[in-house]
Amino acid sequence: MNNKKRVTFSIASLLTGMLVYASYSYYTTKILDKEECRSSLIVFYNQSRSDIQLNFIYSLEDKKGIVAVSGNYYENDKLKGKIRRDIEYSWRENHDIYQLISTKVNKYRILETLPSDTMAKILPDFYVFPDKSVNYSIQNQGAGGFIFSTGGRPLFYCAK
Repeated sequence: MNNKKRVTFSIASLLTGMLVYASYSYYTTKILDKEECRSSLIVFYNQSRSDIQLNFIYSLEDKKGIVAVSGNYYENDKLKGKIRRDIEYSWRENHDIYQLISTKVNKYRILETLPSDTMAKILPDFYVFPDKSVNYSIQNQGAGGFIFSTGGRPLFYCAK
């Protein structure tokens, strides 16, 4: 394949990827009447560091959602595993306290290389196993997003 064909193929692939992402985003937020917020976390545990993205897609009407979890796991600054899974969940609420219950964990086996037992050391069981719960106090921060906290301690900001 010559350089011109490579460049053309690369541009076509990039545009196709962007179109697929835009279509998926439109479908999940407009057609399915879903809302969305995103957060980036860095988790330290012993000699490890995890860079994690949480993408919450949810329906206020159905009280159900999906949180897409992706990221990298490092030990002594060397990449040891990748994280990519979707957690389907429902929730119960009492004022600003939300109990999220995982109903299904969908692992992308081609993309995720980090074992679940290692993930359980860096994230709550809700993000690792089905039928587990986590409680968050979620305060709306206006049009920008939400503060997720536990026991009065802010944990992360989830941007709309």
